[in-house]
Amino acid sequence: MTTRQRVARDAGGERTRYEDIVVGEDLGTIDWQFDDAAIARLCDSDDDFHEWYSVESPYGGTIAPALISYPPVRMLFSRRYNVRGLFYGFEHENFAPLRPNVKYTITGRICDKWIKRKREFVQYEATCHDPQGNKVFHTRRAHALDFLTRDVPKEASGIDSGAGGRLADAGGAS
Repeated sequence: MTTRQRVARDAGGERTRYEDIVVGEDLGTIDWQFDDAAIARLCDSDDDFHEWYSVESPYGGTIAPALISYPPVRMLFSRRYNVRGLFYGFEHENFAPLRPNVKYTITGRICDKWIKRKREFVQYEATCHDPQGNKVFHTRRAHALDFLTRDVPKEASGIDSGAGGRLADAGGAS
């Protein structure tokens, strides 16, 4: 008989415990940009094609699908917390189109955490600005820290399945 266990550590080290997540904590800042090749990779992987992503848009030049912003925001969170859970909620508002070869700045913070049905959740948010300081997008995301309930022992070792390795597909961050 196999005993169920939650993952306590992976290739990135110890997984963050719910108790160690600090609501209100600043997640820092990253600079992020992407090019036309990153847009093409995303469009290919998502089977999401539109002429605005490869030829021309009403905004002057090509723009990127909003989903290109997922990896850098996840990386911002992952730099501080080693959490690999289940995606639970996603809010995203665009204020301007995302353009290739522009150096954006993304800042974030932890905005909430809670326990529901014996599962641990965390919510974080991030805002992206262009070089002139204009807000480009704001996003809020929530994750269940584990599929298994918090009364299951957290003792197992697992693999690192975080977003950091996929960041290159969305341009990159520094």
